[in-house]
Amino acid sequence: MNYEHYLLPEEASKYLRVSLSTVNELMKRNELAASNDGAIWMISRSDLEDFADCIGEREELPD
Repeated sequence: MNYEHYLLPEEASKYLRVSLSTVNELMKRNELAASNDGAIWMISRSDLEDFADCIGEREELPD
């Protein structure tokens, strides 16, 4: 897995301008695709950008 193409839920919440609990709920309902590497959940940049385009809200992604 290429980790530079993934964000932590905390980073995704900043990008989407929503709370961390909202991101966790979106992942739980499979509305936002995420995968885990052991105990760490990660969201792919492309999935996050696609989701943000659908809701029309986002910040710039961190490099």
